[in-house]
Amino acid sequence: MKTEWSNKNLYRMKKNKIDIEFDDIIGDPNDKHQLTKKEHDEIRAYRLRLYNERSQEDKIKDILLGFRFSLFHYLETENPKEIIQLGEFLYKLLDQIKVRKGAFAEYIGISSQNINKYFNGDRKFAIEHLLKLEKLFDVPAETLLEIQLKNELIQMKQSHKGEYDNYKLEDLLTA
Repeated sequence: MKTEWSNKNLYRMKKNKIDIEFDDIIGDPNDKHQLTKKEHDEIRAYRLRLYNERSQEDKIKDILLGFRFSLFHYLETENPKEIIQLGEFLYKLLDQIKVRKGAFAEYIGISSQNINKYFNGDRKFAIEHLLKLEKLFDVPAETLLEIQLKNELIQMKQSHKGEYDNYKLEDLLTA
């Protein structure tokens, strides 16, 4: 017998949980109840059905919201474990919204032969490109520029580790 899932069913499975699906995805170490494979499959099927009922416009809005969140989260991360180029963020977004790299490159005025250099960080997006991206994806050009600058600073600090340690205000004042 197949169980019809609803928010009420999900809530009943774990009492005192407000966002059961989120807790299941990330795992709650304090949770004593482990979902069975069948329960996970039923939740996935329920969520897939809800997703499929949504309009394409709503799906794109959610993808863009996730894109913006990932950009801001990256900027707020003080010492990221790895550098994520702006192009990597854009590549993932384009994949999710099903836009070809070549079409994207042509649309914003980058040659299709060079687009991979932007995606892997070998080239930086020009201000003109950032202004186009701002309008396309509703992300401030300043935010996009901050990501590029943050990455340049991280790379410079890593490649010149300790080189700037000798610069101190008290030395300058006594010179």
